[in-house]
Amino acid sequence: MSEESAAIDPERLDALSRRLGIPARTLLVAAARLAEAGAEQAADPAFIARVLADAREGSGAAGKTAENLLLTPVADFSTNEVERLFASLWPETARRQET
Repeated sequence: MSEESAAIDPERLDALSRRLGIPARTLLVAAARLAEAGAEQAADPAFIARVLADAREGSGAAGKTAENLLLTPVADFSTNEVERLFASLWPETARRQET
């Protein structure tokens, strides 16, 4: 796949978002659901309609988290996760050294 074809065209995404009545970030999460599905399932019109209906109705807490991750650069997200891990380990290691 060429670099150009791998890019998201913001104008086309916005137009599709308006046409479907689904916010762009929510639409990207729906697209990820379709991409993650098997080829047979992703080609099923009923499955596609269900995914889009779920997106229109609201994605719930897990969907909102996924949408927000789209705004977070992967490197920053990974760094934050590592920092959280270290922060959770710090009290445990400090207590072991005190005893």
